[in-house]
Amino acid sequence: MTTDNPLEAPHPSCYVIHETGVTTSPAPVAVHVEHGLILVLNGWFTMEQRYEALSLPGSVTIVPAGVPHRPLAGENLDYWLLGFSAGGFGFDEAQSIMRPFAEVRLGTVPVVALDQLAQQRIQAWFQALAAETTLQTPESADVQRSLITLVLAEVSRARPRTGEDTQTSALVARALLFIQQQSLSPISLSDVADAVGRTPAHVAAVVKSETGFTVGTWITSARVAKAALLLQHTDLAVDQIAPHVGWQDTTHFIRQFRKIYGMTPARWRKSIKTAR
Repeated sequence: MTTDNPLEAPHPSCYVIHETGVTTSPAPVAVHVEHGLILVLNGWFTMEQRYEALSLPGSVTIVPAGVPHRPLAGENLDYWLLGFSAGGFGFDEAQSIMRPFAEVRLGTVPVVALDQLAQQRIQAWFQALAAETTLQTPESADVQRSLITLVLAEVSRARPRTGEDTQTSALVARALLFIQQQSLSPISLSDVADAVGRTPAHVAAVVKSETGFTVGTWITSARVAKAALLLQHTDLAVDQIAPHVGWQDTTHFIRQFRKIYGMTPARWRKSIKTAR
């Protein structure tokens, strides 16, 4: 598949995974192309996004696309994982239904506790999504979007609206918003500091202290997530994708991509096509 504008929204795509009896251990920093929701039925796990968060049975963990995170530990996990391309389905973090992802991106607690009925509804919708992803009929994208909308609404309604659990200052929020908006340009720590009106040293220290990740990691993560979308939804060559995501040096782009995804862009693209 080719596209005249490689930076347009990707085609709708989602995946659903259900695993049981899983034990996790500390892993390298990861970045997901899709927005993710993890429903825990049994067991527990911890994940570091801005800080360490514990996910227990009956909870949903929110993982925004492009946000660096790191699995830490977990035992006897029974969980469902939904990943979906927000842009492909017409979702945007400015929408009310996507509010939890926007808030987690800015530092709020990523774990939402659900009551028993909400757990049952979300599990049923995950099961329906899993079945729908195997059909791939002309109606599948609309059905998937409808089911994802129901899940998002349930999570949004269960999440507190006070904003009191935020761990991010206004300075870091502005810095991360600038990075998200400008990451495909050749920006640096100095550009981020200029955008928020502080010195590079101050911005670097505050971002690292509040989020656990450096400014450079946030910039690289945003770029690599966009690169993965282009690898997944276009036929652009790797050396064509590199400049689209802010790297003129293809070798450096490949090195940064491999640090996060554990393989080269070409191999990652092949693995995605094989999985499909």
